[in-house]
Parts: sequence; structure tokens; C-alpha cells
Amino acid sequence: MYQISEVSKLIGLPIPTIRYYEQLGLIDEPAKNARGYKVYDELTVEYLQFIVNLKDTDMSLELIKSYVDAYRAKNYLRCHEILREHAVKMELELEKRQRILEKVRYKVSHFSKLRGGGI
Repeated sequence: MYQISEVSKLIGLPIPTIRYYEQLGLIDEPAKNARGYKVYDELTVEYLQFIVNLKDTDMSLELIKSYVDAYRAKNYLRCHEILREHAVKMELELEKRQRILEKVRYKVSHFSKLRGGGI
């Protein structure tokens, strides 16, 4: 069992963020120990790490909540759909960014030629 400060250090999330995730229902309200402090079990810590991993993929908290709800309902087909749709979205975003990068590289190259090799 971990106190929130320990979870914060383990996962790398600020304490207010962990509390916010509780409010959103991304994780269950933790039990309290004899002194009245919230304590988090290993499963909750792993769950938080999973949420952080999803967040690291630029998945919105709203979509993460949908995923969590589907997972809790054992609707693994919906979990797969959410991940697949997110992957498609990321691929489109990557293609868009690649086109932007190509334009910027062209501008840099063109400017370098005009300025005789750069500044």
C-alpha cells in the first residue's frame, strides 16, 4: 500500500493530478488507513501508470475515460476500437506534421540559397 506522495514519486504525477484523476473516475477512490490517509494498492498504481502511458500518446482525458469505462465493463471490443481510432488519428496527425516539416525545410533551403548559404 502506498500513500499519495509515494504514488506521485513512483508514477511521476503531481499529487493534484492524481486527485483530479480520482474526481474524473479514472481510478477508484482509494481506501483509507487507520490514520485516515488514502492508501493506494499496487493495482491502482499500475492503472495510473497505464493512464499516464495513454496520456503520453496525446489521448485526451475524455477518451481515456471512455477507455477506462469500457475496460471496467469488460467491453474489450470497445477498448480495441478506441485504441485503433486513436492510432488512425495519430497517423493522420503525423502525416500532417510531415507535410509541414517538408514546407519548413523547403523554406530554410530556399532562404539559405537567397542569402548565399545562410546567415
